[in-house]
Amino acid sequence: MRQLRINVLPVIDLLHGQVVHGQAGQRDSYQPIQSVLADSAQPLEICQSLQQHFGFTDLYVADLNALTGGDANAMEIVQLLNTKINIWLDAGTATLAALEKLSCHIPLDMLAHVIVALECCPAPQDLEQVFEVVGPARAVFSLDLKGGQLLVPDTGVETSLWQQMDAIGVASKAVEIGFRKMIVLDVTAVGGGQGVETLSLTKKLAGKFPDLEIISGGGVRSVEDLKALATAGCQYALVASALHDGRINASHLNGE
Repeated sequence: MRQLRINVLPVIDLLHGQVVHGQAGQRDSYQPIQSVLADSAQPLEICQSLQQHFGFTDLYVADLNALTGGDANAMEIVQLLNTKINIWLDAGTATLAALEKLSCHIPLDMLAHVIVALECCPAPQDLEQVFEVVGPARAVFSLDLKGGQLLVPDTGVETSLWQQMDAIGVASKAVEIGFRKMIVLDVTAVGGGQGVETLSLTKKLAGKFPDLEIISGGGVRSVEDLKALATAGCQYALVASALHDGRINASHLNGE
């Protein structure tokens, strides 16, 4: 078997200090993860197990408390940063106020990447302001979808600026601002193990923006899904459940 032509980016969802099993974006019902790799749902143990079993050097951390307007799981995130793994942090930092709030608890300069998520971004102006602070090397835009529709915050008039665009239009705006990396994720597919639902969109984006690094996932269940993402133009695949239940193991990723 050939080595995969895509980088697997493991994902952990943090909620109230634990790693939880994300499923279809129904965050109120998420339960602590049960993993074949670790004995608990403690973030540090999960992170170390991913490093030991797969040799991952990067970790995508979605802080669900922060994403829903609460306080970040700061202590747990700092512990993860101290492992020297490269953290891609998705913590609701889509406005300057949110970015400043997070910086009071987490050293932002230690983060490999800061995710700027559409679901938390009131307007294009906010996207541009956060990008200017974080910079092109570390800022990653997340084009969030739910059931194939744009997932935007319900903030009234400002939100209508996003609603006037389709997914390609929003992506074009992010590229115009200067984003070099973009996540494409439909939250309804997360944790479902039914395959990735964004392949058509990622293929269109890869064709339109050949220099854009595209990250996608949600529902990845096998190496075949990883190959499909690579074929659709993705450089990174977001994977969680399939790593923890053993459907994808180290030998799969090493091409053995």
